[in-house]
Amino acid sequence: MAAAGRRRLGWAALIFVLWLGLLAGAYWFFLVKPQQWFDPAMQQPPELAVAANQQALRQWLQRQFPELNPGKAWFIRFRQQRCGCERFVELYHQTFATQADPQRMQVVTVTLDGAALNHEQQRLQQRLIPATPSVVLFDDRGEVAYFGPYHQEGVCNADNSYLEPVLAALQQGRRLSVLNTLVFGCFCPSADSTD
Repeated sequence: MAAAGRRRLGWAALIFVLWLGLLAGAYWFFLVKPQQWFDPAMQQPPELAVAANQQALRQWLQRQFPELNPGKAWFIRFRQQRCGCERFVELYHQTFATQADPQRMQVVTVTLDGAALNHEQQRLQQRLIPATPSVVLFDDRGEVAYFGPYHQEGVCNADNSYLEPVLAALQQGRRLSVLNTLVFGCFCPSADSTD
């Protein structure tokens, strides 16, 4: 009887240790990540509020991606391969990219830490894109409709994405410009991508 009790106690201890390990793993996966402001400089208005900077970014993107059509909306994702925060937007982005109407919107991804950028391009990217994962959405007139992160916290989906209201407004023919840079969450500074 005492041996059976010790065996049950051993199993209970093992289950407790496994549960504790899973809890620690979940804590690490969901909470231990680079928490910072999207734009640590908190510059207001952001650099992309300036029309000349929007035009410079569009010209650079057009050179990098000649398939981008000036008469369509552009959904530009900025990412870094070494950024652990990318995992929280990956599924949302893949779903969005497959559902986007190619007649109205082109979707491209710019991998900052894999891009062959010259010094001038690096400075432009660092000045305009403070962190990743981030998105610039140009409307069909070539103006920034949205710039900033996909979302603030957790795994991005249609319910918590900052983009969904902007996309809905554009589909309704409304014009807007949302520059969303005062957000705290899981972001990686883009300046690190060129080091």
